[in-house]
Amino acid sequence: MMKNIPLKSNDLEDLFNAHIASYGYRKNEIKKEAKAGCEETYRTSLRRQRDKILYTGGFRRLQDKTQVISATREGDHRTRLTHTLEVEQIAISIANALKLNVDLVSAIALGHDIGHTPFGHAAERKLCSILKDKGKFHHPIQSVRYIWEKYGCKIDPVIYEGILLHDSDMFEIDKTDAKEQLKYLKNGKSKLFRSWVEIDKWLNSFPSTLEAQVVIWADKIAYITHDLEDFIRCPSYVNLEKNDNKIESELCKILSKLIKKKIKNLKEYESRDLIRNIVKNLIKYSVANIEAIPDLKQKDVRKETKKRSEIWQSSGKNKKYLDSLIINFSDKYRLNYYRLREFLDNYYIFSPEVQKSDAKAEVIVEWLFYKLTDNYKLMPLNLRDEVDEAILHELRKCKNLKKIYKRLKYGQNSISHFEKILKKQYKEEYDKYKLIKNRIVYRKVASYIATMSDTYAENMYRNLTGSTLDFRL
Repeated sequence: MMKNIPLKSNDLEDLFNAHIASYGYRKNEIKKEAKAGCEETYRTSLRRQRDKILYTGGFRRLQDKTQVISATREGDHRTRLTHTLEVEQIAISIANALKLNVDLVSAIALGHDIGHTPFGHAAERKLCSILKDKGKFHHPIQSVRYIWEKYGCKIDPVIYEGILLHDSDMFEIDKTDAKEQLKYLKNGKSKLFRSWVEIDKWLNSFPSTLEAQVVIWADKIAYITHDLEDFIRCPSYVNLEKNDNKIESELCKILSKLIKKKIKNLKEYESRDLIRNIVKNLIKYSVANIEAIPDLKQKDVRKETKKRSEIWQSSGKNKKYLDSLIINFSDKYRLNYYRLREFLDNYYIFSPEVQKSDAKAEVIVEWLFYKLTDNYKLMPLNLRDEVDEAILHELRKCKNLKKIYKRLKYGQNSISHFEKILKKQYKEEYDKYKLIKNRIVYRKVASYIATMSDTYAENMYRNLTGSTLDFRL
């Protein structure tokens, strides 16, 4: 066997840390894994955590979740899974160029959409609207919730933070809503996570690592480039092009500024040119931003980003979050990026094809939500048990209900038995109980729907309605 190989976990930690710049995230506490009975994995700690996310069922289900065009339609358009893989690829390229922690970037990228709803943002908006008085619904929080319920403290806080803050909505979110969405975790643990989860510190602020900032922009670079590619091939664009050549002309002007060469028509456009130039500009000006901060250290990243936000005059709430990041484009280039995003929103996201798909999603998700909350016994057995455990946990915190439950129980563990007696004999306490139960059931049902794939949700809708409806649009 050759000397110095294979490289073991601790060797890899040392090797990776030596490559990571002072402003990047390093695992300061290198765990000595070679203990008796502990298997050597030949991976860094963050790599193992990244792989935990990769092997979840939630990650696999992304293959059947809509990005923009329905995942159940035939074709080579993006799904939520291919989007995630593109985000990781772009993020790793940027991280390598900037001497950042590649394993951290990869873990955040693979987990950033793992809690996303089926049917894309339409379903997310519908759940958020339904739950507007009960904590709302946001997919970054659901992603954190999903991974926490799988692995808890086995995943480092820095990964949770990066996943949570990949979406600029977390910059403006009401912290009370966020905490409400994180209630009633598995096994009835209504207490928020653990003391180490600094949810108040993370929300309404900026990421503490440049790695998280890389993923924020990698996410946006991936979806703006693949949205454009999918748009050009979709029926909406073909129809627009036939009826109004101003659309192509407008798009070519924007692309010419981003690609840095004159594009007269889309036959001259190549996706690779756009993505290469976007990534190149981001890396170049991120370096300039890093060098402009004397002796930047990872521990100062959030503070220095906040300083940038205080001097930057942004054109909107969410844009303030993006504009302030240290990992960033030049100011002029970023404005052209926003113009392309606005163009795609107008002509692609709001196209008849996408809007019909979104309308279908809203009908299915709303119907499933109220059907499941009306009878949560329709959910899988493990989720039904979680609801019952959460109810029992909350009952113990309510003095009167706790006394009644103990008195009526007589060996009965059935929540439904307790509920029937309560309804007949204790009207005031029953009303209080219903409020507790509804909040738990609503949150558990929302989490369940978020785990569904497009096909699973459609099939459940058909099954429960007895419909043979064809959802193809």
